[in-house]
Amino acid sequence: MNTDILIIGSGPNGATFARILSEAKPNAKILMIDLGPKVSDKIGQHLKNIADPKAVEIAQILSQGNKKEAYPMVSVAERAAAVQRGELSPKLLARAGTHLVTDSIEDLAQNQMPAASLSSNIGGMGIHWTCACPIPGNQERVPFIPKEEMDDILQKSAKMLHVTQEAFPESPESITIKNTLSKVFDDKLADDRKVQAMPLACKLGESGERYWTAPDLILGDTFQNPNFTLRNETLCKRLIFEGTTVKGAVIEHLPTGNQEEIHAKIVIVAADAFRTPQLLWASGIRPKALGHYLNEHPFIFTFVELKDDLVNEINNARLDASNVATYDPNTRTEPTIGVFWVPFDAPNHPCHGQIMHMDLSPMKTTTTTNPKHIVGLGWGCLKEVQYQDCIVFSETEKDYLGMPKMNFKFSYTEADKKAIEQAKAFQTQAAEAFGKVIKDGDQTLMPAGTSLHYEGTTRMGTKNDGKSVCDSYSKVWEFDNLFVGGNGVIPTATTSNPTLTSVALAIRSCEKIIQAI
Repeated sequence: MNTDILIIGSGPNGATFARILSEAKPNAKILMIDLGPKVSDKIGQHLKNIADPKAVEIAQILSQGNKKEAYPMVSVAERAAAVQRGELSPKLLARAGTHLVTDSIEDLAQNQMPAASLSSNIGGMGIHWTCACPIPGNQERVPFIPKEEMDDILQKSAKMLHVTQEAFPESPESITIKNTLSKVFDDKLADDRKVQAMPLACKLGESGERYWTAPDLILGDTFQNPNFTLRNETLCKRLIFEGTTVKGAVIEHLPTGNQEEIHAKIVIVAADAFRTPQLLWASGIRPKALGHYLNEHPFIFTFVELKDDLVNEINNARLDASNVATYDPNTRTEPTIGVFWVPFDAPNHPCHGQIMHMDLSPMKTTTTTNPKHIVGLGWGCLKEVQYQDCIVFSETEKDYLGMPKMNFKFSYTEADKKAIEQAKAFQTQAAEAFGKVIKDGDQTLMPAGTSLHYEGTTRMGTKNDGKSVCDSYSKVWEFDNLFVGGNGVIPTATTSNPTLTSVALAIRSCEKIIQAI
């Protein structure tokens, strides 16, 4: 089969490439493949948009690769408590809709990123993600892309993802929580980086109803283009190349085992930060930096029950709620009333704070009044970028799909440990302003891999010096027509959720590809 453009991976970045290239070149044949199945009636929709809990569970199980059973319902708080007890079993590390890269007890004992996880489904992690899209701060930005250009592509990315700060209406709870955070942090932060509602990828209806962004929204009308084709349960086994040109790929339809060769003028690998380098490595494309410079910010959780004066403030505001939205906790269908953001702003606050209010406690508390006002505090900090943090690909062992087995080397430097303690100190300031840490909810450094924010494994750079995999337009060094996409191309350490940035870089990459077609 011949096609003009072959896109491997159907997550947010693959969908971005497909839509922009389809709109710019409607006569170009585009084939997108993904190893995962279609898991819901609407292709690539976020599971939070599905009302039926059983349908959600089925979709999650279908996304879990070869793990075809429901994971136990474990909240972040329960997981944190288990980590404090030293428990690192696969059932505690994995989350519904994902599967661990390595999950045997023997493998976990050797794995320095034990919670590293994947999603195998149409839409990738994009149908499971939190939809948080914070704007990266000063040191988090790609240093060799001019600020004005970076601002422009970030705005385009926000539009593509339908980013809003109005996903949750104002309420007495949200106002109190934001004001409490502001009193602690605002005087430390730059004018454009004050405490605020978390930017979320969410399309709002006329009545404020939420439709969470996933690849279905990103793709838009792409399915209406007769020259666009999506194949599910189709694995790319290897890329075929001669000299500096990728000729195509060998693909396999997993249910039947049938293999075929696809010829393409442009090949884009946007699988994820693990399977994109895995495919290149399996194909014999092995630049020195491939799979190296693996970065993921440390993530610290704690949970606080609001103190009485803040609860009274909320209750009084509810009695005089002429200017804010009100709700009855007994009729709500979800526990979260808002997500709040303490932005990264080095050196004033070289961390990222993500705060969620929950009506009901995710853990046992020391009091009996119900419902509780529980605030979950997640703080991340920068991790040094280092070559030795990497994916280790096996020359002999295979994973369940027959691809090179992966393991991980990942460690915290002395500078990282200091940054973690600094993040804990900032988090403690917020916790003390809110109230008392609940039982088993004390600060917990989560196992490496927990955040799902993996970067650097196909990182971009300015020159082919062995320290990057691709140029600033995501074209792989020494190849004319091979591009990579996803969080793996981000070359800097970040604390913020990376999807807004990686989609922005995919948009920029499309400009180069359009010129090449």
